[in-house]
Amino acid sequence: MAAKKTITIKSIFYTAVSFTWIFGLAAIAHIVMVLIEKHNPVIKYDYAWGCAIIGFLTIYMTRWCKRDGWQSFWGVLGGLGLWFAWEYSLMYGGHRMGVTYTFNGSYPEYRIMKWSFMAFLMVFTYLLYQESARCNFIYFLRRKLKLMRGVVATGKIDNYGPRTAFEYIMITWAGYVLLMIAYDDQIFGPESWFCYALFFVSFSVFFYLIYKLLGYDKFGANLRYAIPTVTVLWNDVEILAKWGMLKEPWVHINWKIMSVIIAGFAISTYLIIKDLRRKKEGMIESKDIV
Repeated sequence: MAAKKTITIKSIFYTAVSFTWIFGLAAIAHIVMVLIEKHNPVIKYDYAWGCAIIGFLTIYMTRWCKRDGWQSFWGVLGGLGLWFAWEYSLMYGGHRMGVTYTFNGSYPEYRIMKWSFMAFLMVFTYLLYQESARCNFIYFLRRKLKLMRGVVATGKIDNYGPRTAFEYIMITWAGYVLLMIAYDDQIFGPESWFCYALFFVSFSVFFYLIYKLLGYDKFGANLRYAIPTVTVLWNDVEILAKWGMLKEPWVHINWKIMSVIIAGFAISTYLIIKDLRRKKEGMIESKDIV
């Protein structure tokens, strides 16, 4: 595990930029889906294939990136591309099978995704026993449940790109499955104790993850750790929207709010790329993050 670091102005800057970039990326990706569905739905499956191809190529490209910052940056984009291809494949499957919207507003693809929870658990079980997996949450479960027979693999990671893409996919998958189970009236329902508990836990964990995120002052580690931080906050945003307490600007096309998000994303992208282009040594230093 990496040594505990002091929170500094520099680490606050890196945290703010990384968080803004990951959040803005997710918001912009959502509004692109909405705009395609509203104005030109005929191209959505071609768009899905494009996302899949670009996602695979982006992850493959990371084999030539020498620093973990670039590896993580492109890994996030590769993971996002593959995730959107997965969502569109479920959308296509829902259309073919005649899956409809539910009265509480759940989209057909997410209704199908809900029943992928066992597939998620199988992959997660493998990660629990995979010696080279370095997710902090998995480390916690390993210690508490005494899962490992031997020493967990340590040492240099040569490419964070595929790891970051896989992290993005797994964490996003977990968030959607939890939300869909919470919304299902035959299991819990939007007004159930489980949904309120999920909101409270996500809200609490978000602040803990922000505190942890503030301990890193390199974009490689910050980008990787910002993924779960944004996702747990996104759970609360989705639940508040489900309760009718706010309207998601990327769904209802609120261009005033989206303009602020897009501007924040553009500025954070510039700052990340500017920093990563500087020639620095010792970039691959955080060995406890997936």
